[in-house]
Amino acid sequence: MRRVAVVHDMGAASVLDVAAAFEGLATPVFVCPESRTMEQPRELMDEFGILCDIAGLDTREAAARLRACAPDAIVTYNDYQLERTAELAAELGLPFHSPGVVRALTRKHLQRELLNACGASAVPTRLVGDQATALRAFEEIGGPAVLKPEVGTGSRSTYRIRTAEELRDACAEIFPPTGGATHEDFVLEREIPGGSGKSPWGDYVSVESAVQGGRVEHIAVTGKFPLAPPFRESGSFLPAALATRDREAVLDLATRALKGLGVSLGVCHTEIKLSPRGPQVIEVNGRLGGLVNDLLTRTGDLNAVEIAARLALGEKDPPAGIDAWEPDRVSFVFAKVPPMEATQLLSLDGADDLQTMPEISRVMVQQEPGARIDWRRGRLGHTLVCYGATRTHDDLARLLTRINNTVQVTYK
Repeated sequence: MRRVAVVHDMGAASVLDVAAAFEGLATPVFVCPESRTMEQPRELMDEFGILCDIAGLDTREAAARLRACAPDAIVTYNDYQLERTAELAAELGLPFHSPGVVRALTRKHLQRELLNACGASAVPTRLVGDQATALRAFEEIGGPAVLKPEVGTGSRSTYRIRTAEELRDACAEIFPPTGGATHEDFVLEREIPGGSGKSPWGDYVSVESAVQGGRVEHIAVTGKFPLAPPFRESGSFLPAALATRDREAVLDLATRALKGLGVSLGVCHTEIKLSPRGPQVIEVNGRLGGLVNDLLTRTGDLNAVEIAARLALGEKDPPAGIDAWEPDRVSFVFAKVPPMEATQLLSLDGADDLQTMPEISRVMVQQEPGARIDWRRGRLGHTLVCYGATRTHDDLARLLTRINNTVQVTYK
C-alpha cells in the first residue's frame, strides 16, 4: 500500500482522523516533530500507522529518517508545521507548497500585500515590532484597526484598536521591555467593516478548496457564528446561509486569492468578510480549516483529510465540488466564549442538560471551575464546545437560544 507522510501537530486532523480517512487509501507515516502546543501522541501514531520521530533533528537528519520510511507523498494539517513540511518535501523530492508559497500562507503582512495586489482585498497593512512603529503605523492607516501576530492561528492575541491609547495598552502587553527574552512581530491593518450584527450568523464565512496543478475546486462554504470580542471565533456551521449570488461572489474571490498567493497544490482554508462594499479576504491558510472536516463528514459524504492525501498522491480525479452534493442537514460546532474581562471560571451549570437535546451529539467541557481564563488564548480558552445538527438554519437559530438559556456560566 502507498504511504503518505503526515507532519503532525495539534490542528485540523487528529491521529484518529487521519487513520480513518486513510483507510484503504494509504498507510500514514506520522512524522513527529517538536510541538509548541501539545504533547505528541506517539503511542497512538505507532498504533495506527508508522511513527517517524524527528524531534530534535535538523532538516537533513529528519529527511534522512523519513526517507527510510519510503513515503509516496507528504501533507500537514497544521499551520505551524507548513514550513517544516515544505523543507522535508524539498529534501525528498515530494510535491508540496514551495517555500515561497509557505511564506505567503504563514506571514500575514506579506499575504496581505499579495491579496491587495491581486484584488482579493483592499486593506492597508503595516508590519510592527515595537510601540513606536505601531503608533506610526496607526497614524498612517487610521482606525478601527486590527493588531495580530505576524504568525499565528486561532485568534490568539488579536486586538481591536480604535484609539492610540488602546494601541499603547496593547503594545505594553505584547512587546517585552528592553532586554526581554522573547520578541514577536505583529501586523497592524485596517479593520474590514462588517455587517449590522442583527443576524444570528457572523458576518464572515470560510471556503474550503482543493487545488491541483493550479486548478481550484471549491468543496464547501462554511458559515460562522458571531465573533466574541475582540475577534474570537464562537463556532461554525455547514452549509453557510448564503444566497446563491453571494455564494458565487465568495467562491470567485477565494479563487482569486489562491491564485494570487501562488497556491498550486493542496487543501486550503480561506476566510472572507461579508463587507457592505462586497466580500474581502480576511486571510488564507494553507491547510484544512479547524473542525471543518468534522462538519463535512457529518453533513455529507466528504472527507477533506482524505482529499488532501489524494491530492498529495497526485490522483487526477478532482474531488466533488460544492455543487455536486446537497446537504440534508445543517451541522454545527458552537462554543461558549468567556468575556474579555474574565480571569477565572467560577461555575458552569447546564452542560449535562445539553446532552438531552436531540440536536446535540457531543458536548466537550474545556475549562473546569477554578481554571484561569485569558482571552488572548483564542479558541484554546473556550469554556464549552458542543456539536450537532439541525434540519434547517431556522432550527439552528432557535437551538442557539436554547443552548444559551440552558448553560449558565459565572466568571471572576
